Amino acid sequence: MCYYHGTMNLHSYRRDLRTKKQELAGLLRQRQEIDQKIAQSQPLISHLEGLCRELGDRAAKEAAAKVELTTGLTELARTALEEAALPLSASDLKTRMEAKGFDFSKYTSPLAILHTVLNRLAKSGKVKVVPLKGGKKSYQWITVTEHLISLLQVVNKVAERSQAKATPEKPSPGNGAIDRPRTTTVPKR
Repeated sequence: MCYYHGTMNLHSYRRDLRTKKQELAGLLRQRQEIDQKIAQSQPLISHLEGLCRELGDRAAKEAAAKVELTTGLTELARTALEEAALPLSASDLKTRMEAKGFDFSKYTSPLAILHTVLNRLAKSGKVKVVPLKGGKKSYQWITVTEHLISLLQVVNKVAERSQAKATPEKPSPGNGAIDRPRTTTVPKR
């Protein structure tokens, strides 16, 4: 009877040991996932801090430039686009600039000049081109928020690529892994 009782405790202890090992394995997997998330978050946070600092400095410089704004063509075009809620065509932009007091009389082809300025701003990433019906174009200033979102999307894509490279591939029968049956050892009595 005592032997039977000892065997029951041994089975109970082995069952408890197996349960605790499985629990530990689950906790270790969770810790590994958390460590990976931390490792991915730290460079992203550093990058975002740098972007915020840079954009904050840029916003401060732009605000100072607006205070000292001369009536230069490009500067006034930028200001008019920034203030517009909707995209503007070149002729709409010309009308707004004239309303602000810009004198186009010294230009022989003001719309051609404005198209050149708008294309330059689009190439530099300050303005996005919005297609209209009939092949015409309008232009909209890219806000700081839109710029940040596009940068975050780029950062997320880079993080996803690096995570995909860092994740080890599980062996499968097709990639050279050998499937072996699991063996368990039975303790000798």
